Amino acid sequence: MPRLRVFPDAVIPKSIYSRLGHISGGCMNYRMLTAGVVNLLMGDGETTPKGIETTALEMVRTGRLLGEEKADGTVTVRIVPQTADSALRPVEELMVERIRRRCRSGVDRVPIGALGPGDGDEFWVWWRGFQNSVRDEATALGLIRPARNKYVTLLYRGAPFAAWFGALWASVSWSPDWMRIILTVVLVPSLLGLLRLSDVPLESGPRLTAAGRQAAREWRTHDRAGEHRLPKRQVGAAGPESALPVREPQRIWSAYGRSWHVVDAGPLDTPRWGHLWQLVLLALAVCAAFGALVAVTLTAHRPALAWEWDTAPLLAGVLLWGLWLPARRRVLAVPDEASFRGAVISRWDYDTHYDDPYTDITHYCCSIEDPATRKAWSFEVDQWSRPMFSRAANPELKDRFRVGDVVDVHCSPRRRKIHQISVVEAVSRTD
Repeated sequence: MPRLRVFPDAVIPKSIYSRLGHISGGCMNYRMLTAGVVNLLMGDGETTPKGIETTALEMVRTGRLLGEEKADGTVTVRIVPQTADSALRPVEELMVERIRRRCRSGVDRVPIGALGPGDGDEFWVWWRGFQNSVRDEATALGLIRPARNKYVTLLYRGAPFAAWFGALWASVSWSPDWMRIILTVVLVPSLLGLLRLSDVPLESGPRLTAAGRQAAREWRTHDRAGEHRLPKRQVGAAGPESALPVREPQRIWSAYGRSWHVVDAGPLDTPRWGHLWQLVLLALAVCAAFGALVAVTLTAHRPALAWEWDTAPLLAGVLLWGLWLPARRRVLAVPDEASFRGAVISRWDYDTHYDDPYTDITHYCCSIEDPATRKAWSFEVDQWSRPMFSRAANPELKDRFRVGDVVDVHCSPRRRKIHQISVVEAVSRTD
């Protein structure tokens, strides 16, 4: 692999050097492995979002990017002019493309954290290219094998089941009666175990070769292995996490206002507790329990109850003050009506299925930042219905809002409803 040239004008603070460490070195027989390949080795053949950060840091070290660490510890990167003799590898070209796209809001630097997941489909298209580029590089070095054909995988995984049940069935046919009973008892739970076969993946992803496993072992015991530790958030073959509804508050990078900052984005779903109708049901339940207690006391000819009278109001108070009121305060803390001009900082979609009629509905959602509060509210902005199992798509709805669009919004954040929304400044739809 060709050595990378260091630009003399790339000024890198010493604090960043301490983070870089030996990202591309330190492995006994694989000193020239790049950061993305090392991340793949640490993930047993799977490229993780940690590879974005380590690849960017490696490009800073080699002068392909200009890095700077802010006072709060945030590391930012910027594109440097490329010369004729500074050809980029495919994964580096993708990194430069990603930074260029994230700089379209009028900023010239991007925090490394803003290069990762969190901004909708625009990221995942780029991410697939990043994964494939790293895998191609690792395959050329003989460190991984391509994904196995699904039919071969099915054969490999089905052969042990066939051998097990074949041996049991043959043993039942010629065994004595007492042994046949035992084998039948073993066979029945084994058949029930076949119900779990639907959870067995039929496709096998890229696998490490013997050389790849050796390199992975060396890197896991290396003193700088922490630079490539797998993140908690994985991106696997099941699809990106942003394809699911946002159900928990999350923090998203935004460049709205020509300054990078982190925004707290609220969930898409309305709160499940703290509504007025729940208070009414709670009151009715307490009244019903109180009435039943009085009826039992008067009709059962029992002595007056003591602890029951004390426990009932105590339990009602715990339910009211301990559960409903705190949740109600959180609900009321969210504005009921709001109008503002903000930016789309995240976009995703998810599907729901209905059997009557047989229909698939795609829900297009986005998070919109309110610059006055530095918070973002999540809404469903479009729906697209189609016959079940149809692959039809509606590109107009999918591209109606994209990350970076500036919009005027009149909405109800508390009910997660948009009354009116219009695009003021749209980003380019060509990239």
